[in-house]
Amino acid sequence: MHELPLLIFTLCLQGSVGVTLWLALGRQYAVEGRVPAHGALPAMAGAFVLACVGLLASALHMGYPLNALNALRHVASSWLSREIVFASLYLAALGLGVVLLFFRKPGWQPLLALAAAFGLVDVFCMAQVYIHASVATWQHSNTLALFFGTSGIIGSVVIALAYLRNAGAAMRCAVIVVALMVLIRLIMQPLWLADINAVDTTVVTFPHHPLQALAQLRDVYLLGWCVSAAGMLCFAAGGLRNARGTLVAGSVLLLLGEIMLRYVFFSIG
Repeated sequence: MHELPLLIFTLCLQGSVGVTLWLALGRQYAVEGRVPAHGALPAMAGAFVLACVGLLASALHMGYPLNALNALRHVASSWLSREIVFASLYLAALGLGVVLLFFRKPGWQPLLALAAAFGLVDVFCMAQVYIHASVATWQHSNTLALFFGTSGIIGSVVIALAYLRNAGAAMRCAVIVVALMVLIRLIMQPLWLADINAVDTTVVTFPHHPLQALAQLRDVYLLGWCVSAAGMLCFAAGGLRNARGTLVAGSVLLLLGEIMLRYVFFSIG
């Protein structure tokens, strides 16, 4: 399965950025008052480990890790180079923040905010790498929505399961984020399908037959969206009604939906 390293890389790194964004923007709102500041350490460390796993998968995909260093020569003109730079900055800022928080030293909050900013830029650069590739099915704003949606969904799921114990304002915020990410991407699908149907595939190199590839994976594509929508509904019901089992079931379905949709994304490219 040649898509596996890219699937792991994108999902792990984007999910890590989502967790970091929640901690940076909503830490005081969602975490403080429930746990001490030091209680943010597990989520920060988890986000760091998730990013490391993603970057390791990316290095394995490149075949020769030093190729990443060669790519840095073209930061001014290459989205891949920019993605590598901001991924490195994100990992460095987050890792240093984890160390400071572990030893209860000041300065970890600014590093967390900086890591969140680097992470957002990195996800944008990651999307641009695929949008500017010679693949008709990727050359669409749907790619941006897919990638940022993954950050929002995985980040909200992790924070909800780790910190939010009741149906308060923070849980409602997590439900809103998940619902928006799923619905916005779902609404974009007809536009994306119409655009790739109208594209002249003779002007691109890969894929040679994107619509045929999508047709072959039609069942997986539709199932992925059904699973994602079902996960959204379960997550919302569990979060708003303080039903832990339903919340967990919704979270599992959401993650499974992300895996299926990302598999389709790379398979039709």
